[in-house]
Amino acid sequence: MALDFSVRNRIEQIIAEIERNYQQTQGTILTESDLKCLFYNKLIQIPELSQRIRTQDSEIYANSVHTEVSWYDEDNKLTIKPDITILEPEYLSILHKYGSHLRLPSKQYECGGKAIIFELKFIRNKTGITSKTFNGVIMKDYRKIQRLFRKLESEQAGNDVFCYFVIFNKTDIRCKEFDRFIRQNEGTHRYKIIYATGNVRFRKHRSFC
Repeated sequence: MALDFSVRNRIEQIIAEIERNYQQTQGTILTESDLKCLFYNKLIQIPELSQRIRTQDSEIYANSVHTEVSWYDEDNKLTIKPDITILEPEYLSILHKYGSHLRLPSKQYECGGKAIIFELKFIRNKTGITSKTFNGVIMKDYRKIQRLFRKLESEQAGNDVFCYFVIFNKTDIRCKEFDRFIRQNEGTHRYKIIYATGNVRFRKHRSFC
């Protein structure tokens, strides 16, 4: 089954649903791993992504949703690892059918075809998205995926991958740099940046000292 990018509508509904649930139950997401687990569990419930599909290895089947899948960088090293990858199982091999001369990921698989990838970020500090946070961990992930797109472009495969940058903020505090970044880079035909918040508000405690 070829990956139909129209599944993106359902994915974006899931992101909005996770945000609503988080605002209603603000202790749901404590760590970035919690966020990744929530996404995986929701994505695997999409019927077309949960199907059991035959891989390149005729006797082996797989589904589409995976975590921590390694991608080659511009130096053909496996340094790019999105949080979640939706791939096409029919282009997957765990028996090394492709015969690439490149080093295989430690999980010992090869894959091709189209993909949707996710970079997830959970900002849990009560100071929210500060300039330091934005220019640090957020931009690090953004640049990493831009490197991947440049690599794919060099292989005439730039349009085979779509990326979601999903940034969950525990509070709704964010710096002007981040807001400007969102406005200028909300989305292209290759990626989309989605911001979500838990709307957690920290109360000031009275001090008796």
